[in-house]
Amino acid sequence: MLAQLDRLLAVESLGTVRLGVIPWRRPVPVLPRYGFTLCDRRAVVVETFSSERVSGDVAEVASYEETFGRFEQAAVFGDEVRELLLLVMKEFRDLGDVVTP
Repeated sequence: MLAQLDRLLAVESLGTVRLGVIPWRRPVPVLPRYGFTLCDRRAVVVETFSSERVSGDVAEVASYEETFGRFEQAAVFGDEVRELLLLVMKEFRDLGDVVTP
């Protein structure tokens, strides 16, 4: 887990990447039931538990863009996301002192 969080910190520092994270205790606008990827406002890839579907339907793409925008509003970016990731890494390291086999 620490390696994954460290990788997120590295990616966040790239000038071509804007990383957003929704903190655990922050209310989310909708419950994400599955993942989706927006592709240049022309298509959306929807990944369910059993399949993957690509749609170029304008209304459906717009709906996913609106949903993404709501998640984006709940997320933290920049210095805030860095601080959050560092805090989670510290808390994860501290668990090593508490967890016993």
